[in-house]
Parts: sequence; structure tokens; C-alpha cells
Amino acid sequence: MTDGPGDREQPPPGWSPTQPPAYGSPGPWADPNAPGSYPPPGGGHYPPPPPPPPGGYYGGGHYGAPVLKPGIIPLRPLQLGDLYNGAVSFIRANPKATLGLSALVVTIAEIITLAIQLPTFGPLADAALSTGATTADDFEALLGPLAALVGSALLSSVVTAVAMVVLTGMLTGIIGRAVFGEQISIGQAWNIVKGRVPSLLGLALLQSLIVFGVFLGPVVLLVMLAAAGAPEGAVALLALVLITGGVCLAVFLYTKLSLAGSAIVLEGLGVGAAMSRSFRLVKGDFWRVFGILLLTAIVVGLVAAAVSAPFSLFTSIGDPNAPVTNGQFYIAAILGGVGAIIAGTITNPFSAGVTTLLYADRRMRAEAFDLVLQTEAVERQQGAPGTAPENLWRPRNPWS
Repeated sequence: MTDGPGDREQPPPGWSPTQPPAYGSPGPWADPNAPGSYPPPGGGHYPPPPPPPPGGYYGGGHYGAPVLKPGIIPLRPLQLGDLYNGAVSFIRANPKATLGLSALVVTIAEIITLAIQLPTFGPLADAALSTGATTADDFEALLGPLAALVGSALLSSVVTAVAMVVLTGMLTGIIGRAVFGEQISIGQAWNIVKGRVPSLLGLALLQSLIVFGVFLGPVVLLVMLAAAGAPEGAVALLALVLITGGVCLAVFLYTKLSLAGSAIVLEGLGVGAAMSRSFRLVKGDFWRVFGILLLTAIVVGLVAAAVSAPFSLFTSIGDPNAPVTNGQFYIAAILGGVGAIIAGTITNPFSAGVTTLLYADRRMRAEAFDLVLQTEAVERQQGAPGTAPENLWRPRNPWS
């Protein structure tokens, strides 16, 4: 007599027909290189894993996932090393449109500056050598040439500021393409930025007025107090407090507005909208942005000083007790201009690169813009034409 279904021994509770493999033994789906698996018999080894996909990827995340890097930066939130490496890669990938453009703009600006300032050196040197500047009349004789020199310096600073605004805007446009490995010429960079030059100049002017106003108010107040006969100790203490507060406020505003230029070029915003946009992007990460900008300024300053120092040292060779001639004034100015051209050629692209990549980093962190860039990179790898760069950086609603 056979046992019926009801007489069959029942499996223990929790048992199922599909049981997991025993601990330490790989299942049919397991990776042979995974922990807990065994090598093939005879002491052999499994073949090594396949190589990573060619190009377009950068390292791996915490879970081994590769990060897309079609251009100068990985398409994820950036660390300080990524910002600096990206700025250097940006220069190396397209030296003609970075170093060449910087050299061209800085040279033109320096030639104009020397043309403005050199005519004022001769009269000032003649007046200083003829009078000796020992009496009140001698100082009055120096006022005219000195005023001309100060005026030429102010005019030269305006020329330099305009040149730097245009240069930074053009470099920003180049960086916007370099994120995806694209290279453009100087002419193409100018076509990108030429319609944004008025907004960039307006931004630079407004920033200068804000900083100037921050310091002008305290100075006027201190002069009025001193003229009214206020105690010198109180005026000095108030001056210390106001100057310290003015410096802190100027640094705060500079940091909060540091990304406005990138927003003007890459997003096509006006001056007011770009300033508001920069305020929102820096919000919540002020100290990090400030620290990166400060460190970059220190690095740029050290490099510029190291490059221009030999030209300054060359002008100091000679007898320090010998009278200064007009020719020495001219030689010192020209050599100083050459040093400034070389230093600016090197440092301007790096500084613009760090600032623009910092703008991209803040958008990745605040708006998940890295997902937009990654999607664009994948579509381009699959052969799609991709979004036009002038539209890619523009958010759908920049006021959100």
C-alpha cells in the first residue's frame, strides 16, 4: 500500500523549493571574484575583470560607479582639487584660446596704459629733480605733474578694468564649452561674449561703486567729526571700527557677487538678475566660496609676483645714490609693463577658470545641475546632437 499525499512527511516551517546557496559558496549568479567564492580546482585563478569603458569616465565613486568626465571636470560636485585641476586642464586643452587670448588682451591694455602714463613721468621727474622738494614752493611746483600722474593712473585703471571684464567674459564662454571637451577659437569666444559686454561692464561698474560707497561713507563721517573738533582718540577708535567693518562688508559683497559674471555670460542674464542669481548660488555655502576665492587670490598673487620680480630687480641694478633720470623712469615703466603682461597671461585664465568652475559647482550642489550635465553627456555619447551650449547652461526658471 502506497502512502497517500496526506501520509507524506511535511517539510519544516519556512522551507521553500528555492533555497539560497550555503554560506561561502557562490550561487549560479554570483561573481566568481566576489568574497566567499572559491577558485577553480588545481589552484588556478579566474581571469581578471574586463577593463573600464574607454574615455569619458573619471575614477569611481564609493560604490565603484564611474563618473562621467567628457571634458575638463568630472560631472559631479567638485572639490578644491577638481577646481584647480580643471582650471589647469582648461588652459592645457586649448592654449591658443586661453593663453593666446589672455596675452593679446593684456598686451593691448598694457600698451594703452603705458601710452597714457609715460607722458606724465617726464614732467614729474623734471620737477622733482629741479626743485628738490624741500620747501612749500617746491611742493606746489610738484602738484601739477603729480595730479597729471594720478589722473593718468586712474584712467589706466579704467582701461585695465574694461580689458579684464572682456577677457574674463570670453574665457568664461570658452570654459562653458570645455566642460564637454569642446574647443573654440578666439573669434568664436568673442561672438559668444560680445552681446554680453554691456552687462559685464555694468556689473563691474556697479561692483566698483558699491565697494567705493562702502569706504566713502566712513571717510566722509570721519572727516566731518575731525573738522568739528571731536577728540582725536575717539575719532581714531571710530576709524578703526569703521574701516574694519567696511573691509568685512566689502569682502562679503565681493564673495556674494563673485558668480554674477558667469551667470551673465552662460545664462544670458542682465546685471540685476545676475547679481541676484549670484547671491542665491552662494547662499548656504558662503565660507567655502570665500575660502576658495581667497586661496586662489593668494596663489595668483604669488605667481604674478614671482613672474614679475625679475623685471623689477633689473630696474634696481645700479648706484642707489645716483640721481634718477627720465630715461630710468621710462625703462622702469616699460619693464614693469612687460612683467605685468607675462604675469597676466598666465594668471588670468587660471583665475577665470576657478571662478567659472566654482559657479558650475554651486549649481551642481544647489540645483542638481550635475544630473543635467550627465544626461547631456550620455546623449552625446549615444550620437545625439545634444543641446546647444548657449541653452544648456540656462535654467528653465532662473528665479526658482
